[in-house]
Amino acid sequence: MGHHHEKHIAVILAAGKGTRFRSKKPKVVHKILGKPMIHYVSLAVRWSNPDRMIYVVGHEKQQVIKAINCLNCVYVEQEEQLGTGHAVAVTKTYWENFDGIVLIVNGDLPLVEGETLKNAVKYMEALMKFEGAPAEGGQDFRNEDVAGVVITTKVPNPLGYGRVIKDKNHKIIKIVEEKDATYQEQQIDEINTGIYLFYAPYLKQVIDRLENNNAQKEYYLTDVIELLNQMGKDVYALMVPDYTQFIGVNDRWDLAKAENILRMKYLQFWSYAGATFHNPETVYIEFDVELSPDVEIFQGVSLKGKTSVGEDTVIEENCSVINSKIGKNVKILKGSIIEDSVIEDNSVIGPYARIRNNSVIKENAQIGNFVEVKNSVIGENTSAKHLAYLGDAQIGKDVNIGAGTITCNYDGFKKHKTVIKDKAFIGSDTMLVAPVTIGEEAITGSGSVITKDIPDKALGIERSQLKIIENYADKRRKKDG
Repeated sequence: MGHHHEKHIAVILAAGKGTRFRSKKPKVVHKILGKPMIHYVSLAVRWSNPDRMIYVVGHEKQQVIKAINCLNCVYVEQEEQLGTGHAVAVTKTYWENFDGIVLIVNGDLPLVEGETLKNAVKYMEALMKFEGAPAEGGQDFRNEDVAGVVITTKVPNPLGYGRVIKDKNHKIIKIVEEKDATYQEQQIDEINTGIYLFYAPYLKQVIDRLENNNAQKEYYLTDVIELLNQMGKDVYALMVPDYTQFIGVNDRWDLAKAENILRMKYLQFWSYAGATFHNPETVYIEFDVELSPDVEIFQGVSLKGKTSVGEDTVIEENCSVINSKIGKNVKILKGSIIEDSVIEDNSVIGPYARIRNNSVIKENAQIGNFVEVKNSVIGENTSAKHLAYLGDAQIGKDVNIGAGTITCNYDGFKKHKTVIKDKAFIGSDTMLVAPVTIGEEAITGSGSVITKDIPDKALGIERSQLKIIENYADKRRKKDG
């Protein structure tokens, strides 16, 4: 059979409905740490460096193709879900003339490591080779007995998994499903992970000979092994000890368990990269989040989307940061929510602040408790420390925003902009009725409703005259008495 090309094609099975999810969405698009489950399977498969990736899609295929988001991949539709053997059979045209390995992976194994798949391909390649003798010019010849490898693992409780029956040379005799296993076979704790490697020319010879005479009326890929054995070909077990990699996600509780394992892996990764976590069990961190060294994160923090956190930043308890860029040495105090925004170096946010909709908080600014900032730029060294709403505002540097300040940005029809220039002083409880501009070093008197622009260095004050009535209490007492 001549020279061996070190090549493989990957087939990923992603056609299932996932009935136990009780969902309108197909199983593999359900998210783990902010990414569809299939994303993690794809990453692992890609790590094994296949020549081509083929996805078998079926139920709600457009959603699945969108979630996979791969332009140079091949998508093959399995119109009826008739089992794993049938799913592989529908891809046959893509590998029937291929002289190499077909790697088959179930799309519901989000914890499988790329390294595991890479090693399995190497293992199969090694089994397939006879080292050529120098007299023959040192060419490698293929060991024609080797037909495949199944990744197996040992689990504490094998209930529900297909058991691997093998001989003493690690060759698999057969894989039996739980329902079809005898009492003796059920005692075996080595199980099938749902990851297979087959030599394409041999797989081609047996894939169409599968039958569906079983309880499920499905074509099982595992039956390929017995058919290959009948041809006198060998399928080997590659036992991988870390069984958590092979948790199959069949329902939402499996999804939660898988997400937890992956989350702890990521937290451990960022911890080794220099981040400190207090009570990491309670910290939620998504796939795209990036943390710098010397970041400190307290319990109940949730970091989502494309969020990055700069060095020496502290995020206190129960904060939520979504799709935001946090600079260096920032303090985000308890209970704050930051979404789609940028927080620059040395700022202090919170406690209980809310920043959203493309806001930018510049260096050394302070946004205090119960302040909401929406679609606004807050300049350097500016502080809004208490109870304010700043929406659609452009605020300069060294500005003081008094407690209770509100930008009245909406007139019932349209949103309008408020501009506050450098070094302005906004007195407490000022209503700024947009569109309005407050000049440099201008001042608003507390309790004012500002409806006109205030020039630089001017005072804008709008309130009725204070009236003082002397001895009012005595008069009132007489009246009441």
